[in-house]
Amino acid sequence: MKTKILSLFLLLLIPVLAGSQEKVIEKSGPKPKWVNGLEKDYVIVVGTGATLDLARQQALMMIKESIVEAIAVNVKTNTNIRTEEVSNRKNVFMFLETFSSNTTSESQKVPFLQGISLAQAEGFYWEKLQSRELGTQYAYHIRYPFPVVDMNRLAFEFKLRDEELTAKLERLSAETFYPSSVEEIESIIGELRILADYFMDGRRDVANLAIRRYNSMLSSIELSDAGSTLGTVRYVLKLGSRVITTVKKPIIRSECAKFTGTDQYQGVLSIKYDHSDCYGDLKNNVVVRYRFGSNNVEKIFYFDINQTKVDIFVSQAIGFRKEKLAEDSVARAKVDIAISSKTDAPFTVTKVILEFKGLPQIIVENINQSFSGKGIHNLSLVVETPVNIAQSSSLGKTVVQMNGFIQYINNTSGESGTYRIYNQTYNTDW
Repeated sequence: MKTKILSLFLLLLIPVLAGSQEKVIEKSGPKPKWVNGLEKDYVIVVGTGATLDLARQQALMMIKESIVEAIAVNVKTNTNIRTEEVSNRKNVFMFLETFSSNTTSESQKVPFLQGISLAQAEGFYWEKLQSRELGTQYAYHIRYPFPVVDMNRLAFEFKLRDEELTAKLERLSAETFYPSSVEEIESIIGELRILADYFMDGRRDVANLAIRRYNSMLSSIELSDAGSTLGTVRYVLKLGSRVITTVKKPIIRSECAKFTGTDQYQGVLSIKYDHSDCYGDLKNNVVVRYRFGSNNVEKIFYFDINQTKVDIFVSQAIGFRKEKLAEDSVARAKVDIAISSKTDAPFTVTKVILEFKGLPQIIVENINQSFSGKGIHNLSLVVETPVNIAQSSSLGKTVVQMNGFIQYINNTSGESGTYRIYNQTYNTDW
């Protein structure tokens, strides 16, 4: 009975086995002995696909995966690697292990895979197969030479390259590393992008974080005034408190100024301009802009076309204080004159003439007192021309006024000028 049941089972199984078998309907030639075998110093693979080309491409990818896996194992088990290199060895192995499961689009990241091609194969064989379950498909067999000596060499070369790239990543991602130029920052970002694309482990995150830090540097660059004067904008590029340089040319514009040239000396950039077409009642300016990465860095430099012109007036009562008396007159007195300047232009007072009504002029020459900047400046003089006390005194009088002149030289242009003192109040202590 058992024999009959067994015979019946075999009769039912035979059609199933026959139906699952593949039939060779076409092939490239006699089937080589190495097909589906193992052979020292060779990688033997088979790729399948709906077309011959797809089967060939899959076989080529399997060769690359096999080589990567072999090198990964070699790197992992190489006894020549010192104990202190265990951490780095694990990184290399993790990379190769991850890589081996990815598509061939990652091949450019591993230099030794770029030379793998069918031209290097020492044997290939293909079959066109047909089965009830899978239909028609192709099987492409390749016998690819891969001697042990080559595997050891490639493993060593890959390990050295991985260590080199890791060291570069550590250097470029260090928080204490500060570039000296915009171009260096942009170059580092480019290198880090290559590293981020290369690494497949935690080092990719390190590279991406560093890229964000350097992009933040580009957006943090500022233009700082470095002593601009009328006709010349001077500035430096700063990253925090550090001066940073660039070979990039700025984009400059102005509503009225005409640019005549640019220069750079010891990190200070200069832009010269002609302001002859600008009006003094407007907020004249020069706009300087740079494009660093995806960021615009800009600063507006305002200028006043009147800043080199001297514009002064006496803003307070002129004060007289006696220092020496002689009968009915003041033989020597100290005079304080508050001179207000509307501009920053430097000037030098050379001569002052003061006139009390009904009295001779008081003339003080060779004064040569210099002032600069907007605001009130005190001009202090010593007068040794006798002044009648009764006629000049301000005591007990409601309003007393005097006239005169202040002569000066514009320190910037060298031009001489005169301010007319007219009906100016004064006070005396006599």
